[in-house]
Amino acid sequence: MAIKVGMVSLGCSKNQVDAEIILAKLRERGYQIHTDSGTCDVVIVNTCGFIESAKQESIENILEFVTLKKEGRIKVICVTGCLAERYQEEMAKEIPEADVILGIGSNEEICDAIEKALAGEKVRRFGPKEALPLEGDRIVSNLPFFAYLKIAEGCD
Repeated sequence: MAIKVGMVSLGCSKNQVDAEIILAKLRERGYQIHTDSGTCDVVIVNTCGFIESAKQESIENILEFVTLKKEGRIKVICVTGCLAERYQEEMAKEIPEADVILGIGSNEEICDAIEKALAGEKVRRFGPKEALPLEGDRIVSNLPFFAYLKIAEGCD
């Protein structure tokens, strides 16, 4: 049976492009992509780490999934994006229920990281930011007549 994955992507349109690339990689590896994250085996929270309200929204979403995990409704919580990148140690310490924490330079490893987490391993990876692809297959999440084009990385 295929593993069901849901994703919540927060923050800017650059994050949305990253999320669309991640979703394409997951689908390519045989994961089923679902829109109702609360009914999935794996939930990915693609976070924003710069705008205060977006940081708070990211943390609130993660904590909602922690509750669902404690209830046995989901198996793996994966956190990626700018919040994970910027607050690496704090994330691991303050939210130990997050099974996978990936910096933006490690998104290429997300499928392997999820498989390790499903086997009970905690995964923390923070590769060089230059490793983040700016292109690749995507599952476009907008209306079919437009998509964002990513030409730079990060908020700086």
